[in-house]
Amino acid sequence: MRRIAVIDAETDPFRKGRIPLPFAWGFYDGKRYKQFATTAALVRFLKRQNCICYAHNGGKFDFHYLLGALAPYDDVMIINGRIAKMYLGLCELRDSICILPVALAAYKKDEIDYGIFEAGEREKAGNRRRIAAYLESDCRYLHQMVMAFIGRFGDSLTVAGAAMKQWQKISKREEIAPADQTDRAFYEEFAPYYYGGRVECLRSGIIDVDFSVYDINSSYAFAMLSAHPYCANFERIEGYARNADFYKLRCISRGAFPYRGLGADGGMGPGLSFPRDNVVREYLVTGWEYDAAIDTNTIRRVEVLESVRFTRRQSFTHYVLQFFEERRAAKAADDTLGEIFAKLMGNSLYGKWAANPDNYRNYITVPPAKAHLLASPKSAFEFAGELGPWVLGAKALDPAATRYYNVATGASIAGLARANLWRAMCSCEGVLYVDTDSIACERRGRAVRLGSELGAWKHEGDFDRAGIGGKKLYIFRGADNPRTYKVASKGVRLTNAELWRVAAGGMVEYIAEAPSFSVHRAIDLANPAKSFVRRNVVMTTGEI
Repeated sequence: MRRIAVIDAETDPFRKGRIPLPFAWGFYDGKRYKQFATTAALVRFLKRQNCICYAHNGGKFDFHYLLGALAPYDDVMIINGRIAKMYLGLCELRDSICILPVALAAYKKDEIDYGIFEAGEREKAGNRRRIAAYLESDCRYLHQMVMAFIGRFGDSLTVAGAAMKQWQKISKREEIAPADQTDRAFYEEFAPYYYGGRVECLRSGIIDVDFSVYDINSSYAFAMLSAHPYCANFERIEGYARNADFYKLRCISRGAFPYRGLGADGGMGPGLSFPRDNVVREYLVTGWEYDAAIDTNTIRRVEVLESVRFTRRQSFTHYVLQFFEERRAAKAADDTLGEIFAKLMGNSLYGKWAANPDNYRNYITVPPAKAHLLASPKSAFEFAGELGPWVLGAKALDPAATRYYNVATGASIAGLARANLWRAMCSCEGVLYVDTDSIACERRGRAVRLGSELGAWKHEGDFDRAGIGGKKLYIFRGADNPRTYKVASKGVRLTNAELWRVAAGGMVEYIAEAPSFSVHRAIDLANPAKSFVRRNVVMTTGEI
């Protein structure tokens, strides 16, 4: 294992419309800490360091200040618009968010007044010392997190990859046969059965009613305790077959099943929805969801067209219980990192089964003057956008690096999590809002069983007013203390007043204070507005 180091930058404070520029960089490798006053000085130093160097959220922030120093035709790894890995000389730079998708403050972070970061303030001797100490502490805390993660789980580029390695170790120890390798054809066959979590506004607007919020303990981990498809061999059965893993059927659904795309009546809109009308549609669902729909009497005029049953199934009990117990023990011992790691492992495995390697590509940096070569029939790469001063060339992964796991496994796990949520929803009264593993409702039903064990529910709080403007866009007012709120505003950061305004049918013009850098939104000092998310936020759902 190569030497592990971290870097961090301190910049001008975030302010709408201003690109914050770095004025100090820190480097720490567990033995020595160095600080640099300029980006150029940091780059010269890093190019000589034979190490793996992490930056937290580097792929969407810090690394973008270093792009001009990359070598032409060098490799860059990009995952979902984030620079996951790139190189400066001998130094391999990685984004630690890929293995630790949590805020640094979840572990440790010192407090400081960011007002002293402004030019004119940071030069003062006392402020200079405070900033230097703050930068060093951030580097040391991040290094502790990264080293602890690597020491526990080995060298992995992503937390999902680390989780898969842990499953492989545990399954080998328990003498569980490895899952069969699948291929692109298998993926295309069963990917239509794989959906995300259920996020739904059952009511919208300003709602004055007493209600409570409940969260399930580790919804996906709990679902993994049951047996799921774990091979590439399956049989198709015309019509209905008991205990099938997947069903293709036509029916009228009253909210039981997920549906992609525009509804037959033209009113559902694109994306994932859960129709609850009188329209007959064709659905592709897991056996878990079919059973839940039958038990709750929420489908009718059912015609099962096809059943699919796999020849081998596997539960992930050994894996799930190991990390659930580790998390409980870490919490009791006040071991913050141990608790974070166990939670990440418990929640990160299921999605790896459904990963599509076709979404990953090899990228290289191409000088703009040579971009025309990408259009040549002889080029193995094609134009894939821009990355700072570079043009991106991309090509498909080599076949040897392409690994399909088993999307049917992931689809079944996610389907059971949704089925459990649906049973809980049907048992409750006055459901206002649901989000994957939580319910906001007026009265809790029998299926929402409270407890601390895996799969039980936790009472999050009581509320007396809701403002619901859309999926992941709401504000709930505390019943016991009207000055406390539970809020969500994914993709934007709205104030409480702005959330109420949107929920009441108004519009909020949102401009982010912090810039957002990615392969699609680079630093542009000549046109800084391009680096800031700007949108008009309005209600996105009507009452169902």
